[in-house]
Amino acid sequence: MDRLDLELYAERLARLVTCAADDLADARLRLAWAELEDELAPGLARDDADRLRGIGALAHAEAGETARRAVAERAADLAALHRLQALVEGRRGRTQAGVTATRRPPSSS
Repeated sequence: MDRLDLELYAERLARLVTCAADDLADARLRLAWAELEDELAPGLARDDADRLRGIGALAHAEAGETARRAVAERAADLAALHRLQALVEGRRGRTQAGVTATRRPPSSS
């Protein structure tokens, strides 16, 4: 793989890392909301809770567990992407060192 292809791959990987980080942040927010709703729901009348669930203002009871699984999955995705990114950065460093080594002018001795 030439240097340009490696740079393009690294850029693509960086975009994937950004998307995965955004997905993780979103999953964490959904979990926080689900936990809040779990705390507040017992204070609602059953009719109100059903109505709020019907219009999407209150999540269903299983939303918290779904959100917990999503957080764990997104965190694992992001960790795997970071491991791949570290390998790619290592390759980029070696490639850059090789380019630098071949561009040094010959010594004058």
